[in-house]
Amino acid sequence: MTIMEHVNGKGQQGRIAPPLPEHTFKDSNITIRIRKVGPMTQQRMAQAIQKEVPEPDVPIVQTEMGPEQNPADPTYIKAYGAWDRKTTALLSERMMRYAALEAEVTIDDAAKREIVRAKRNLALSGAAWAAIEGLTDDENDRVFYILHVCCATTDDLKEFSAAVRQRSVPTEEAVQWHIATFSGDIQE
Repeated sequence: MTIMEHVNGKGQQGRIAPPLPEHTFKDSNITIRIRKVGPMTQQRMAQAIQKEVPEPDVPIVQTEMGPEQNPADPTYIKAYGAWDRKTTALLSERMMRYAALEAEVTIDDAAKREIVRAKRNLALSGAAWAAIEGLTDDENDRVFYILHVCCATTDDLKEFSAAVRQRSVPTEEAVQWHIATFSGDIQE
């Protein structure tokens, strides 16, 4: 017995979930299916990073009115800028990793050859790929393939980031799919 049969005794009711939206990387011309990274997910990642990399303390100076924070201190401004760049880079890296894990892509033999080629070239350039701890080999391959093969240019990476974080405009194909699968009024 399915959950819906248990709940209403009739089985599947309502709308069928639409297929995941496709995203084509313009410069590599590779197409994958993506899931959005919701704002609450982004927020949880940012909070985790802020716990790992705490913001630098604002220096305290003695004034006529007693001790006060001095956010205009040049050393603090420099430290805060470095902290901001580091946490922004970590958040971007983690969101792209999450988006790659959430994506659907077929890693066929040609894709596997591209992964081997790109990993070899990274290692030869002194920037060897390290598998991400906790991921399976297939998950590591998917993350690597999307972030290092599909994202052939900086523009591809920026567009992928925007595609998984921002509202997308439905394609005509998606609109037609919804029209075709809409069951109309539910008969009781």
